[in-house]
Amino acid sequence: MIQKIRTTITRAFDDVPKTKKSAELQEELISNLIEKFNDQLKMGKTEDEAYTTVIAGLGDLSELTESLKEHHVLSAPSAKDRQRNALVIAISVGLYILSPMALIVTSEVFDQDVLGLVMMFLFIAVATGLLIYNQASKPKYIKDDETLVEEFKEWKAAKDKDKALFAALSSAFWLIVVAIYLFVNFMYGWWPFSWIIFIIAAAIQNIARAIFALTRHERD
Repeated sequence: MIQKIRTTITRAFDDVPKTKKSAELQEELISNLIEKFNDQLKMGKTEDEAYTTVIAGLGDLSELTESLKEHHVLSAPSAKDRQRNALVIAISVGLYILSPMALIVTSEVFDQDVLGLVMMFLFIAVATGLLIYNQASKPKYIKDDETLVEEFKEWKAAKDKDKALFAALSSAFWLIVVAIYLFVNFMYGWWPFSWIIFIIAAAIQNIARAIFALTRHERD
């Protein structure tokens, strides 16, 4: 019966990644069940009765095993996750492309400069919000063991997530810069010297990148 208990727990962990943490948890469960099985025998129960009692008291292991699987977020995303990511990115890119058009059309056709500016920033805000949500909603990698490999996986997952977030914010920033450039030129005719806007924007982006990198370094 002890071998039957061991087989039951082993089968429950068949789909769980073979890590040190999962192996230790599996052995701990087996040890506890064997101890309870022996206690039931001492109480005068037969082996079959003792086995049925300890297995019934174990409950549903699926929640535990699923939580161990969720730790491994560096594996390939599911088809559903890929479709969701593609849809969010496609909508965001579309809104980015339409944002300067909203400014130009509203200003030129309806002669509503302020409304056009508001529409442009609204499109950019929604697109950026979607990209940030898409990145932030991805699960955080949780290392299974205190090993160098697991620490590297955790560091890489966090770095990739931060990199994607910065790229989304950077795209929104440059769209805003282009929109401001077009707005001040169409409104005030500053074409000869408005190019300085891009120099200032590049300096701001480099400062933001340095602050972002410093913050990540301190967090690591």
